[in-house]
Amino acid sequence: MMATIGASALVHAGDVSTGATNSAGRKILFLGNSITLHGPYVAWSRVGGCGMAASAPEKDYVHLLASAIATHTGTPLRIAPTPSDLPRWYYGNPPLALGDANVLNIADLFERNYATWENSRIQRQIDGKPDIVVLQFGENMVPGDMEKFKVALETLMTGLKKSSNPRIFVTSFILGSNPAIDKIKRQVCDEDPGRRVFVDLTARVDASGAAGHPGDAGMKTIADTIWKAMQELK
Repeated sequence: MMATIGASALVHAGDVSTGATNSAGRKILFLGNSITLHGPYVAWSRVGGCGMAASAPEKDYVHLLASAIATHTGTPLRIAPTPSDLPRWYYGNPPLALGDANVLNIADLFERNYATWENSRIQRQIDGKPDIVVLQFGENMVPGDMEKFKVALETLMTGLKKSSNPRIFVTSFILGSNPAIDKIKRQVCDEDPGRRVFVDLTARVDASGAAGHPGDAGMKTIADTIWKAMQELK
């Protein structure tokens, strides 16, 4: 059964001391791939600094979800994507200069390098003590040992829990399906069902936008589905 952040929990998360909606802090954290954040690749999409393939930043799932939370709590969320000119990252490279960003594309940091995952790659974001975390990744994962993926995901989850014990929403594979990856996501969520939610989006998202990514309609489906899970979590 999918655990489903209740209204009272979201209102509490809006408190200045702990709030996901505290505009002075980075209390919500998005970790994903190009669906969450991409640069302006003209061959695919002229719009950058948001999720591919939204027609504008305010149309991607990050901004739509942040808007839904802000409307509910009455306090705007701080949304700060990483710079669009960040270089590609390969294992052995120095850490990327992520600053205080709370919307990250971790395709290189995690998806393609989960076998060597270390929380230090995003330590500043973990130390920012987010109250709500959205994890959206999997589509760029290289073939390999799924047990290593589970270890990497558990390591990330443990680091987040030790820092701030946030409510974490983990999306399924969005572009197509991958039962092996989603099985591990479910298992890791089930290890802490009161704080972790698996959000099933399999075969539900219109991905007919640029480069086979969600356009505005698909982005709305992602945001609406995560928001519903947040409302249902007790």
